[in-house]
Amino acid sequence: MSNRSIAARRASAVARAAASVHPISPVKASGSYVWDADGARYLDWTVGIAVMNLGHSHPRVLDAVRRQAETFQHLCFAVGMHESYVQVAERLGQIAPGPSPKRTFLVNSGAEAVENTVKIARVATGRQGIVAFTHAFHGRTQLALSLTGKADPYKAGFAPRAGEIYRAAYPYLYRNPFGLEGEAAAEAYLAQLQDLVKTTIGESEVAAFVLEPVAGEGGFIPAPGTFLRGLRTYADRIGALWIDDEVQAGMGRTGRWWAVDHHDLEPDLVASAKALASGFPLGAVVGRAEVMDKVEPAMLGSTFGGNPTACAAALATMDVIEEEGLLERAGVIGQKIRVHFEALQARQPRLGDVRGLGAMVGLEFVADDGRSPDPATVQRLVTTCREGGLLVLPTGTYGNVIRLLPPLNLRDAELEEGLSTLTAAIESVLEAVPTPA
Repeated sequence: MSNRSIAARRASAVARAAASVHPISPVKASGSYVWDADGARYLDWTVGIAVMNLGHSHPRVLDAVRRQAETFQHLCFAVGMHESYVQVAERLGQIAPGPSPKRTFLVNSGAEAVENTVKIARVATGRQGIVAFTHAFHGRTQLALSLTGKADPYKAGFAPRAGEIYRAAYPYLYRNPFGLEGEAAAEAYLAQLQDLVKTTIGESEVAAFVLEPVAGEGGFIPAPGTFLRGLRTYADRIGALWIDDEVQAGMGRTGRWWAVDHHDLEPDLVASAKALASGFPLGAVVGRAEVMDKVEPAMLGSTFGGNPTACAAALATMDVIEEEGLLERAGVIGQKIRVHFEALQARQPRLGDVRGLGAMVGLEFVADDGRSPDPATVQRLVTTCREGGLLVLPTGTYGNVIRLLPPLNLRDAELEEGLSTLTAAIESVLEAVPTPA
């Protein structure tokens, strides 16, 4: 069966709304590579959108899942408390950011995790207001969609949206409107946030601030430490909670278990999913015990949340990250990628910004004016990379960012292969395509 024949069947059977960036049909994946139905091999720097941090088909994960499936596949935690759910909760409590005792609730996905953080925050504080940010992506279910900041293709047409959701400016330093840099720009964003809350929401109305420490779909934008520390202080001062959405940035992607670990900060609630179980559906809310314990028994639930096979995958995933030194490896990979493309940036000014934490790196492309977003170039780069054997993804509120998500156990030769392919694609596309008007 070829890519083309599968595409023809898809056209008559699959909803048009379920889109794919790449017109390929994967039939095999192992380590850092994916093979399609036509037999082509690709180096995968998408890893299922930050899911397969251990690469594809890691033998320890597959073995753990196989052993659990042979014992029993599913037993809803609401029916009986299987031990693997408890083990995952214990492990997440141990690695969660900050010293406070933790409690964990398991779900199926990142969107479900985020929705439950909001439910918990509202019960724990007795307030309703939730402050989300521009350039945010928190999922596609109704409440998560309302928190998400990008209209097209995520929000447009899906109204009405959830109430008591407010929007503040994310600290996007590369495109800040203040004409400032670094710490000064971060402080300006923080002052703007505080003014917004005081004047248009009311400090006593805010239950929680929901923030990605690295804005994922917004363009791989790391929030500066100054802003995050200020947000933590401000939330404490007004009696609000800080919800840390680590669905894409967490589980070692940035070189620490959690992106906020780079700043030694402790959120009140953390949402996790994606890489948590290496491709098996599992999400989690990990929160400070004193917050989580304010929600009464049976107020939260999920039929498939904490599925035993997914829990087995999560436990194996955390073991591999620790035992194979993948937090350190993520830092090494990210540093090499950033240094490489910062050097290219000096020769290619239309590569406007190189940014990220660990192995979560974004390349932002701009027009000749050095500022205007250039999504058309990014689309050409995605195609050119694929033709050269490398899978990458576009991202960003303006669609003008290439996001790099290599496996955390990427070999040095595979890293060089990806850098070489992407560099050649950038040079080819930027030289061949006229800049947008």
